Amino acid sequence: MSEIKITKLSKQINGRVLFTADQLLATDHDHIGIVGRNGAGKTTLAQLLLGHDTEYTGQLVVDTPITYVPQIAPAHDRSGGQAMLDRVRQALAQRPAILILDEPSANLDEPHQAWLQKQLKQYRGLLLLISHDRQLLNAVTTQTWAIRDHQLAVYPGNYAAYLAQVQQATATQQAAYERQNRHAHDLKLAMQARREKAQQVRKGAHLTPNERAKVKSVLETTAGKMEHSVRVLANRSVREQTVAKPFTQHGFKLVATDFPTFNGKTIAAANNLTLREYGKTLLQQTTFQVKPGERLALVGPNGCGKTTLIKALLAGAPGLSVSPAAKIGVFNQDMTALDGTKTVWHLVRAASQLPDQTLRNVMGALGLPARFYDQRVDGLSGGELVKLQLVCILVGTYNVLILDEPTNYLDVDALDALADYLQAYPGTVIFVSHDEPFRKQVMTRQLQFKNQRLVDPAQVATKASAPSDLPLLQFKYDQLMADPLAKTADIQALRTQIEALK
Repeated sequence: MSEIKITKLSKQINGRVLFTADQLLATDHDHIGIVGRNGAGKTTLAQLLLGHDTEYTGQLVVDTPITYVPQIAPAHDRSGGQAMLDRVRQALAQRPAILILDEPSANLDEPHQAWLQKQLKQYRGLLLLISHDRQLLNAVTTQTWAIRDHQLAVYPGNYAAYLAQVQQATATQQAAYERQNRHAHDLKLAMQARREKAQQVRKGAHLTPNERAKVKSVLETTAGKMEHSVRVLANRSVREQTVAKPFTQHGFKLVATDFPTFNGKTIAAANNLTLREYGKTLLQQTTFQVKPGERLALVGPNGCGKTTLIKALLAGAPGLSVSPAAKIGVFNQDMTALDGTKTVWHLVRAASQLPDQTLRNVMGALGLPARFYDQRVDGLSGGELVKLQLVCILVGTYNVLILDEPTNYLDVDALDALADYLQAYPGTVIFVSHDEPFRKQVMTRQLQFKNQRLVDPAQVATKASAPSDLPLLQFKYDQLMADPLAKTADIQALRTQIEALK
């Protein structure tokens, strides 16, 4: 029987506790989702389990060799999705007793996402799935290991069940926090009332001077007792304030004047475009336009040409044109473009003309708060590097954003923040994402790669649902054909209309 057992584990990096774990046990047939924010330590946990990292305290027992599929590996001129599929297929073919997959659905199109779900459901070994893909986690996992607030803890059920438990715990904590505040307020009022009463007693305002002189010591003693009770209440208030306020993430509003304006009617256009790569025709005789303010999603299976089209657009390939007024910022997950010797704040500040506070708001919303400002870029995790490059693009002096798979490796909070940001973005967005919920949340229009064409499903649906003039024209044509006085030119013109609608 395969088993992973963790007892009193603590992992530190640069003197800082990354996460601790009390007791966790995984055995045969467990399908465990490992979740947490970028940089929380999910991939580090995988390295501990693999034995690649031995710098920890506590006990970690793995009694069977592990097969591991990393999130980032050389693609060798293939798309990221195709390279990941190859690695997953090779891993499953080994029929390992323990399998760890790190973001296996990143870059996968919808059909291959469905294939991956099916394969992992059928897998009978011990599976540890590191992922931010909510659909995959809900479909495959039966248990969740979550890293939250530097604690690694186990939750029964899939991601949806875990999230429901966290939300319930947060709601309970919020209610307790509010009760604590109300109680503290009541104690404060009671203390204030007793202080005022003590002052009144000490003054003996209702007594004559002679009466006050006779009972002065009694008045002082009584007032002192009241003041002592105030101190007792104060100490009680301090002891009872043990419930912390639950952490909540807050967004922010973008201002249109923060970015350069676009003057013109068309951002980019293709006219009878033919697109080829490695001898394969991806698009032929394709025509489309991108209008200002659109959030355009490019949709299609792995290898259909989405990234190739973006590269051709940026290169000004024949058949493609881009307005000179378009100031384009590009995200393509090329982390080698980031200078590892710089600090996070240095890179973000150098990339933008926005005010410091706006930059801090964007960074915080996407999961790079103040503790990251002075951190060197080469010390970031893969997901944190994605966030950093995204921030540098989002806050740059651009009015057009081209984002190629910006959702890969982002945690759920960052995904939601990015969707909110793009919905409020005053410029134009062209993006590729296989995360369907994110895509539907952000896009105003989509173009699908289909049979070497780009198809707008909304326009196709509109045409299909619109009432056709064909039956009426056919009826008129039949009438003219039966009319001996009908003119040949009228018949031919009507016939041309009918053929155009067929």
